[in-house]
Amino acid sequence: MARALQITSLKSGLLRQMACCFGKASIFAKLALMFLSMAIATYAAAQSPSADAAIDAALQWLKLADTGQIDKMWEQSDPLMKSKSEQTAWIKYVGNMRSQLGPPPELRTWQAMEHQIDNPSLPRGEFASVTFLSRYSNVPTWEKVSLVWSSEHWTPVGYQSGLIAAAEKK
Repeated sequence: MARALQITSLKSGLLRQMACCFGKASIFAKLALMFLSMAIATYAAAQSPSADAAIDAALQWLKLADTGQIDKMWEQSDPLMKSKSEQTAWIKYVGNMRSQLGPPPELRTWQAMEHQIDNPSLPRGEFASVTFLSRYSNVPTWEKVSLVWSSEHWTPVGYQSGLIAAAEKK
């Protein structure tokens, strides 16, 4: 208990000293310090390719498919995907896949995520694949969105789906 009081006393003493110093500083120095700390926080946030950001990017892309905006999926795809696929063929491929599944899923939950950096079988870079379990008209389905970290955000580079029952038989 005495140790806790010493630490609390030490903290409050340091806070008083810091407040005193900042109280004497000019408003410009305070503003400069505030903007510097905000810039550092923003830079750190922009530099981190988090799992949450990958999942969000994948979900946003799938929502385009859910609303029949497959052409927008293509537009938002990374140039890497566009260099490997022809636009009309890719739109037809996704459209056929989605028409076989029926109306947009009643439920979609992310199930797994893979993360790879400089995998020898892929172009140099950072990649993630997010797998979702989706229920289309009571048909359990898996959907996988592949992403690449590019220009400080996750960008889609691929989409696959299939029936869970078919995957279990393999």
